[in-house]
Amino acid sequence: MFKSKEDKQPKTVKIAFWYVVSNMFVSALAFISTPIFSRLLTKDEYGQFSNFLAWMGIAQIAITLNIGASISRAKYDYEKDMDDYLSTLVIFNNITTFIIFVLVEIFSEFFEKMLSMDVQYIRILLVYVFFYPAFSYLQLKHRMFQKYKFFSVFAILTAIIRTMLSILCVFVMSNKLYGRILGDTLSMSVFCAILWMFVLYKGRKPKIEYLKYALLISVPMVPHALAGNILTTADRIMITNFCGSEDNAIYSLAYSVSSFAAILWTSMNQAWAPWVYDNMALENRQGIWEKSKLYIGTFSILLIGVLLISPEIVLIMGSKKYFESRFLMPPVIVACAFQFVYGMYVNIEIFIKKTFQISVGTVAAAIVNIVLNYFFIPIYGYQAAAYTTLIGYIFLWLFHFIIVKANKEFVDIYDTKFILKILAVLLLISFLMLIIYHYDTLRYIIITIYMVVLILMLIKYRRQIVSMIK
Repeated sequence: MFKSKEDKQPKTVKIAFWYVVSNMFVSALAFISTPIFSRLLTKDEYGQFSNFLAWMGIAQIAITLNIGASISRAKYDYEKDMDDYLSTLVIFNNITTFIIFVLVEIFSEFFEKMLSMDVQYIRILLVYVFFYPAFSYLQLKHRMFQKYKFFSVFAILTAIIRTMLSILCVFVMSNKLYGRILGDTLSMSVFCAILWMFVLYKGRKPKIEYLKYALLISVPMVPHALAGNILTTADRIMITNFCGSEDNAIYSLAYSVSSFAAILWTSMNQAWAPWVYDNMALENRQGIWEKSKLYIGTFSILLIGVLLISPEIVLIMGSKKYFESRFLMPPVIVACAFQFVYGMYVNIEIFIKKTFQISVGTVAAAIVNIVLNYFFIPIYGYQAAAYTTLIGYIFLWLFHFIIVKANKEFVDIYDTKFILKILAVLLLISFLMLIIYHYDTLRYIIITIYMVVLILMLIKYRRQIVSMIK
């Protein structure tokens, strides 16, 4: 069923490289367009759009019951029936989305008040949620079988069209917020609708058996997915309520910059997770131990680079009116490091089908985050949310680390001492950045040293790098 360990190593690095390239291209378009939108939209409109995205993320999880989370495990039980498996999930999600759509039409005032948005935006959100799972599930399937080319190209193509349409709609429409939301969701909904037809055509034998299997794995993880989304969105929703949309706009821009680090993590994990699942199935513990250190080390080096240039990214993306958000970057970016590491332990829990405990930890972390936000945002303002987010992810990493140790399955595949050292160094560097950001000359010297060392390393290991990504 699986290729040999030796054959899979270089291929995994190659896949990780191209995921990073495609995702970075998509991120670059976001970076290029953000300064446009931050200038065309008022701070209030920018904050409302951020609120729309926050609720979209929550809706995608709550309405679909996060059923796509079962796909990574289903590969090992229904490998030859994946087309039928995917169509089963999509049909189920379409039914649940339609039910919610009917409820929104009947109780529109209730939903408008709860989500703090007009019903026209809620309808757009639900149309997006109806079709998007087809894309998401196909992407997961291709990722698990390490077929990355189609969806790398697809991601780039849709990002170009999505960005151009969004800018056009904001320019030509009098309601700039409506134009921003419509432009962002319309093109993606059309592409996803095409893939939706493809999924239903390919999987013409949906079965209740597949749905039961998926629900048994995924439903216990719904609280995990929702709580994880709350960890990234509750701060923005609470800032809007406590401080207003303008402060949320400043914080949201900082989060947009930090997404650069999150994209690095997501891209690398897209290749890492299938590889680590395969090697756990092969009991290749030593191989995982060795490669995990390279995996963590590479991410950490890149993360330091993001920390160093964050003020420039903030200035480019948001202009001087958002420049104060640069001091939010260190805690928010280092939170990504803890998110990165806790994800490695979650991979183990998913593989051994201990999904309920994943939810317990994430819900607890979300509660910690919300409680801290409730007390500290009114006192210290929107800046407090950056630090409560960091604390939430530290708590989450500690919880999953302890749970994996308690389960006593695959507890020896990661070098704990190495991970602790890396996290401690990143925390120290992040707090030093709060001082260094006041002294641009010193920071530019450090950036120069960083670049020289990085280039020398690339030159030294150029043959190995080329051989891995060819």
